[in-house]
Amino acid sequence: MSADSAGRRRLFVAVLVDTVGAGAFFPLTFLYLSETTDIPLGQLGLTITVASLVGLPVTPLIGQLVDRVGAQRVLVAQTVVAAIGYSFYFTVTGPAMLVCGVALVTLADRMYWATWPVFVGEHVGDEGLDRWYSMVNVAKSASLAAGGALGAAALAFGGTGGLRVMLALNVASSLIAGALFLSVRGGRTTRAAVPKGGWPALLRDGRYLSLTLANTLLTFAWLIPSLILPLYVAKYTVLAVWVAASALTMKMVLAALLQTLVTARLGTLRRTTTVMAGAGFFLVAIVLLACASAVDSTAPAVALVFAGVVFLALGETAAGPAATSLAVAAAPPVWRGRFVSVFQLSWSIPNITGPAIVGVLLATSATAVWQVFAAFAAGATLVFFLLRQRLPAEIDDKIPRRDTNAKQPVHA
Repeated sequence: MSADSAGRRRLFVAVLVDTVGAGAFFPLTFLYLSETTDIPLGQLGLTITVASLVGLPVTPLIGQLVDRVGAQRVLVAQTVVAAIGYSFYFTVTGPAMLVCGVALVTLADRMYWATWPVFVGEHVGDEGLDRWYSMVNVAKSASLAAGGALGAAALAFGGTGGLRVMLALNVASSLIAGALFLSVRGGRTTRAAVPKGGWPALLRDGRYLSLTLANTLLTFAWLIPSLILPLYVAKYTVLAVWVAASALTMKMVLAALLQTLVTARLGTLRRTTTVMAGAGFFLVAIVLLACASAVDSTAPAVALVFAGVVFLALGETAAGPAATSLAVAAAPPVWRGRFVSVFQLSWSIPNITGPAIVGVLLATSATAVWQVFAAFAAGATLVFFLLRQRLPAEIDDKIPRRDTNAKQPVHA
């Protein structure tokens, strides 16, 4: 086995280990803190939200750090920060310690998402980006599902003690993943001096900023299964809430099962075209889910919800890896950390603003949320279509041309 192959294998295993721990505890975080502290629920939720905002402004600084010291070091540091942050949860007695723990966990999360695309890119090269991001998505989906099953079992059989076991598992998995990430070889081991001008180059790069805007609009679709569907089903359809929970589980399973197939079937398309196909799947899902509130019979409503979830899974598996690959390929290698960190804000912003937007829209009517989210997906499709006309083939093609020159910053 070559050094590169062994390094990639360790990278893959590290992702599996890290994600199993997160999947086991993260969905139970709020429940754990409500059961193990005397902080009122309203104050608990507000404290978590405020502490979570701390990590948002530092994301670009993390990108600059990646450019300076390398993705591997930042990724390893991220696992240590996550372990320390989660360790605070064992001894939370009041808001101050809770803020420290949540802020560190949020910082680690921002470090991870700003770093891992660069880390993978350094190890697999531009030709392997789409396949590897697809493989990582499969690993994450499977690990989250496995972790969720572990968490559910621990809660069912162990109560609060079981939650503490899952918290300990999460801390341990973070540290083990850090050791595995540290052992990976075959990427960039030496770093030349980073040239000045990275941030001005990014601000002048109209195409990259447009890519970030388009992905921000598209990322709202990822909120549909977990954020919109439970409330929508309970409030506006004839179905029981458990249908939404079952649909969410099915979506996670489908995302893991379909990822490789979707990537292979769309393998000849350009990256922007693949993302547009994903946006099209999201639009079909939105139409199907919107129709579920218009029927009075259980069977048709169930069929519409589950059909919508199938198209949500197709949208995620098509658009997710292609958009990430596009963001990495379009970033100048010397400033890739900066560029990718800004692109990752396209995931953070919807996650932060989504609950407020969804709450207002669902309180308005059964169709308002679907109209707005359809507009988001359609707007993303339009921007990606315009980008397709402007991006060179060596960035947009999944298999770069062999005779192209080294990429330079792409300016509007």
